Amino acid sequence: MRVAIKSVPSSAPISAPTLPPLVDNPFAPEVFATGLAGLANLSGVIVLTLESARCDHTRDAPSVERVVVGRVALTSGAAQDLVAALNQFLEQQGLSPSKAMAAGSTFQ
Repeated sequence: MRVAIKSVPSSAPISAPTLPPLVDNPFAPEVFATGLAGLANLSGVIVLTLESARCDHTRDAPSVERVVVGRVALTSGAAQDLVAALNQFLEQQGLSPSKAMAAGSTFQ
């Protein structure tokens, strides 16, 4: 039995998959966070726990507390895309994380 293997011509470029159109939802919830409480890797799903500083005025001496305001769960690929896009955006805004770390800043 003879088998012929046909190769793909090298001149044919491999195109990136096209993304479906984005449908904007003006009613999507928006979360305001003043900090990142923590990160977790749950079987390949990266979970970011977001926090916000809140003042409790029910006490005689109001105190500021850290309150969990939301969680974002991303596939590992989406998390990598988020890091790359956020770093690029911060660079464009003059808020480079790498330059801040080189200058001695720490992130918590």
